[in-house]
Amino acid sequence: MSPCSVVLFCCVVVVVVGSNGIVHGFTSVPPSSSPPLLRVVKGGIRTHRPSLSPLSPHSYNHGSRRPLRMLLPANDSASHTRRVATRPTRLLRPTSGSSKGYPSRKFRVLSLAGRPDNNNDNDSKERRQFMLDPVTQTFDHVTKSVQESVENARTRLEQLLRFLPAPLRNFYRAFFEKLHAWKGFLVSFTAGAFLATAAIIYPIYASVESLSQPVTLFETILGDLEQAYVEEVDTNKLFETGIAAMLRSLDPYTEFEAAQEAVALTESIEGRYGGVGLVIAGTPRAAAEPKSNANQLLPAAAQSDTASQEDTERNRNTMSNVMTEEEEDEYMDRKEQRKALEKARKQGIRVVTAFEGYAFDYGLRVGDKLLAIDDKPLTADTTVEDVRNMLRGQPGTLVSIEFNRDGVDDVQTVTMPRAVVRLRDVKLATLVGSPRDGIGYIQLSGFTSNAGAEMRQAITYLQQRTLDATNGDKSLQGLVLDLRGNPGGLLTSAVDVASLLVPNGSDIVSARGRGFPGMLYRSRVDPILNPNTKLAVLVNGQTASAAEIVAGAVQDLDVGVIVGADRSFGKGLVQNVEELPFNTALKFTVAKYYTPSGRCIQGVNYKGGGGLKEENGGYIASKVADADRKVYYTKAGRMVRDGGGVEADYKIEAPKASALEVTLLRSGMFNEYAAEWSKTHMLTNNFAVDEDIYRNFIAFVDQKQKTGDIELDALYSRPLSDLKKALKRSGYKGAEKEVEVLQANIVREVQKDFDKYRKDIKEDISQGILARYLPESMLIERGMKNDAQVEAAIKLVANKNTFDKILAQGNTAERMGGANSLNMASGASAQSTSGVRATIQW
Repeated sequence: MSPCSVVLFCCVVVVVVGSNGIVHGFTSVPPSSSPPLLRVVKGGIRTHRPSLSPLSPHSYNHGSRRPLRMLLPANDSASHTRRVATRPTRLLRPTSGSSKGYPSRKFRVLSLAGRPDNNNDNDSKERRQFMLDPVTQTFDHVTKSVQESVENARTRLEQLLRFLPAPLRNFYRAFFEKLHAWKGFLVSFTAGAFLATAAIIYPIYASVESLSQPVTLFETILGDLEQAYVEEVDTNKLFETGIAAMLRSLDPYTEFEAAQEAVALTESIEGRYGGVGLVIAGTPRAAAEPKSNANQLLPAAAQSDTASQEDTERNRNTMSNVMTEEEEDEYMDRKEQRKALEKARKQGIRVVTAFEGYAFDYGLRVGDKLLAIDDKPLTADTTVEDVRNMLRGQPGTLVSIEFNRDGVDDVQTVTMPRAVVRLRDVKLATLVGSPRDGIGYIQLSGFTSNAGAEMRQAITYLQQRTLDATNGDKSLQGLVLDLRGNPGGLLTSAVDVASLLVPNGSDIVSARGRGFPGMLYRSRVDPILNPNTKLAVLVNGQTASAAEIVAGAVQDLDVGVIVGADRSFGKGLVQNVEELPFNTALKFTVAKYYTPSGRCIQGVNYKGGGGLKEENGGYIASKVADADRKVYYTKAGRMVRDGGGVEADYKIEAPKASALEVTLLRSGMFNEYAAEWSKTHMLTNNFAVDEDIYRNFIAFVDQKQKTGDIELDALYSRPLSDLKKALKRSGYKGAEKEVEVLQANIVREVQKDFDKYRKDIKEDISQGILARYLPESMLIERGMKNDAQVEAAIKLVANKNTFDKILAQGNTAERMGGANSLNMASGASAQSTSGVRATIQW
């Protein structure tokens, strides 16, 4: 027998023998020593040792441990029996005699300390002693039994030890002799373990307890509404509305994604889906299926799709006398929504973009109207979501699409295979100017999981083209990375892109939050961009999130110059996408991120709204004031600040669109005119928007204005309408008429912009027409040639002296030693992994 087996055997023997002794000690109480029971009789309390007969109403089964039944009249019900039995600490004394040996049903409470009347001290002492005797006897008996069991266990252990070798026997004897000395340690260890466990479990219990009440309340309210509301309710929509309102009170980025939205979110993160590569527009589901109260403020005639304009206006005037201002505003909003819905239904499902390599290669173009999918006709009530679901499917399967093109009489049909459509982040990578100059341009539109690989491929392509153009004499001299309008994407994709630009071992970004582990992302690869290549990064007010991580790393590590009008968006928050049951998801803010200098560029502070106290229960947002922005320093000592996005190092004002151009873009006039133009014209190689086309466009807009399809003063209509209402309430009729005159003057002033901004509007017309014939990459390249900011960035990277001077500004030893210089947030160094890509979104 091995020593381990002997030890195990001895431990089992000790436990079994000890437990048997203890059990024996508790179960071997003889009936003769059982504690006497108390019996209530007429005239006082007497000691009564119950009979062991099971027929006796007062029999006491010692082994069953049943509670003492203090008084059980013959006719008592079971409920009364339970009620009396649950109060064993009090006795009942009869107030009158009993019959047939049983007391009367009228009782008085008698304390265990003695009778309430005519008690002397001796009687009280005897009664207390009488009550304590059974307890004392039982305790003595149990103690004696335990001691005997321990002695028996020790004797048996000594007998077993005799069979062991002498060294092992001596070891066990020494162990048991010293066991009592370890008593304090064992007690302390046990107490410490208990307290540590309590310290861990209690916060969890408290957290669960704090959540149980609101969850139960929410479930109760939802159940009550489902069962007893005056009309039948859709609990799913009601639940989503409640959840959306709750999350909306935190910040604009925390959202609950239902099944359909969760699928779209996953596709945007992964950058691929199974389909044909089309972006379509038409009737949205929200418009096709309005909520029950959507038309409550509309007159009966306006609720019908066939109602005339005259009926609508007449009913509106009738109702205006009883409407409040808020109701009238809501009515006007509903009217505009209805007009947009009717326009969308009339236009049907139209192609907005056809991706190269997919639907574009099979002949579909911008503006095509889809008529049927797999021989299933598309009606006026068919929504964009319905068509999208028809086009999506398993890669490799075929789908048939019938469509109509403006200017072509016949219906066209194309059958194409579904494929894994990859949403490209790099929209364009090209050399600008002469290839021998070696100046490259890359437009990066997002940060899906493929962004790093696409950027690496684009930079390699530009480097190779430069080498080919110069016969290997010159490498890529400058690169313009365009991040304007880039809304962001995945954190790890931003790290991947930045790693291609910054030195190996450089800190790129860190993130930390209340429940988010502190993480530091550091480059682990050599940059693919040559350090001698001048890098300019274009940003604007729509450059956000992951795009700002790249821009912030480039700026803080002094590897490039930030070019733009002012600053980026200023979103320094991290969102986690957590999968939920039933194919849903929750996107919620978990942390803030910090650039290599240690600054957080979040421009707006959010805090939870005040519930019903705040308007709509929304979040409370406060912009970071310039006076509160702290100063940090880049690696070379340049001064930068937090709390407001990434500021441009080299500022170039972007051309501003006129009010007329904005109105035309929002109303879709350029696309509608392109559809009309394509009906009677063919695109030629030397196409350009001449004066004839421009005059024809002005006449087209004028006709749309007369029919009410466009209002040139749309940007000012709501403020002017509010002003007219205020003047009407005040009784200023003269001033009200002057506002109407002002409104007419505004229309005339806007019309003058056709001459003032002729060049810009012509370019918009040209883009609208060419979009029906050219792929997206060619449109971007064509628009880049007329971009003032791109042109300025190209000149900057080509001018070595100006570029180096910007990066050298403020490069002093005093600033290099600042407390905020490259002060990254502490955290674990981490490389980007596919697992992080699936859960973290910026």
